[in-house]
Amino acid sequence: MTLEHHRDLAHEFPELKQRVHDLKTTSAEFRHLYARYEALDNEVHRIEQQIETPSDAYTEDLKHRRAHLKDRLYGLLTGRIHAAPDTEEYVVRHKFRQPVDHGEVSRAWSEQGYNCLTRTDAPDRDWRDVAHGSDEVLVVIEGGLEVEMHGVRYALQPGDEMFIPRTAPYRLRNACGQQTRWFHGHD
Repeated sequence: MTLEHHRDLAHEFPELKQRVHDLKTTSAEFRHLYARYEALDNEVHRIEQQIETPSDAYTEDLKHRRAHLKDRLYGLLTGRIHAAPDTEEYVVRHKFRQPVDHGEVSRAWSEQGYNCLTRTDAPDRDWRDVAHGSDEVLVVIEGGLEVEMHGVRYALQPGDEMFIPRTAPYRLRNACGQQTRWFHGHD
């Protein structure tokens, strides 16, 4: 078996190579989806090379998620679909196991070019009209957050990760009656 791996979208869709490059440099949402696709694809590749040997059900779930992301990316590349703010596309549920570990989150985000900072908010703390000049990711450690972006509310629990595109205005609030701790990072 060879370890050579050429499944990136520019190789799979050579006619869209320039479009892949353009979207990777101009669209934060595309970059985020592309990074998720690459991570899943690399994990599937390691399984196929028998470097890792998880259960068949886990492997099939990975392949299904990879295919879904690939379809979504192809749609964005061809202009057949546009980012839909009313979906869970920005949230990965249960990405980090509980208790959420700073080292694990920091390593994962560092690989994607994000820093990892800790924040603690009192009950009912409300951040309104927030927007950053960089992409942002966040994950709840304990408690709960509610993020409203593009008119959609996302309820985040410990271990959930959310991607917030650069310059997207959003509202974030502590959605529980206790202190909420969370990590956030910017690229």
